[in-house]
Amino acid sequence: MGATPQQQQPLVLEVGNMGSAYWSWVHKPVLGKPRFFHSTALENITRCPWWLVPLVWIPIYLALSMRAVQQLGVPPLRLAALQLQGIVLWQLLEYLIHRFLFHAKVSSYWGITVHFLFHGNHHKFPKDADRLVFPPIPAAAIASSIYAGLRLFLETDVATALMSGVILGYVAYDCLHYSMHHAPFLPGSFLQELKLRHSHHHYHDADHGYGISSVIFDVLLGTRSQGC
Repeated sequence: MGATPQQQQPLVLEVGNMGSAYWSWVHKPVLGKPRFFHSTALENITRCPWWLVPLVWIPIYLALSMRAVQQLGVPPLRLAALQLQGIVLWQLLEYLIHRFLFHAKVSSYWGITVHFLFHGNHHKFPKDADRLVFPPIPAAAIASSIYAGLRLFLETDVATALMSGVILGYVAYDCLHYSMHHAPFLPGSFLQELKLRHSHHHYHDADHGYGISSVIFDVLLGTRSQGC
């Protein structure tokens, strides 16, 4: 069992030394903005302001929508229906990524290191505003993989329209996730309920409540938080 790393020291290459103690440590949230790397260049790469998400991805959403209608001949009503399906598809992907990748119970040095870099840091420091949304480069890698998968099984017009919905769902998810940690919602509203469920996931039960922008797949797959 390794020693607990100090918050003021670069953490990423140290957390893997904790071994099994990492899991109890990472699920005890604290305030602060930790340093990840000694290198300032690497440190800056790990930070991303929330507004960069819509700034980068809304133009891509619009471009895909226009291509679907103007070049591929998708009627506007069919585009809207396919985009709605794409949003639901994103909510499923969001759930699967969160549950099976971000909460994978790894034990090796590099497994723990990668887990902390991509998600563990958010559980340990949930109020770190600079590490709440996906930076564009890893987000682009995920988006490219999703689009390639859609193109493999679907016609180009359907895949393009669906992908525009997936991107719209992703933008809503990342901006909503940021808001859940840094903005108030109207008491009793649907968004407030989502925020309470997400807070329960962070502070009480990390093994339930994997959906962020929607609770539907937690309900369908039996992982809805029991305490809220």
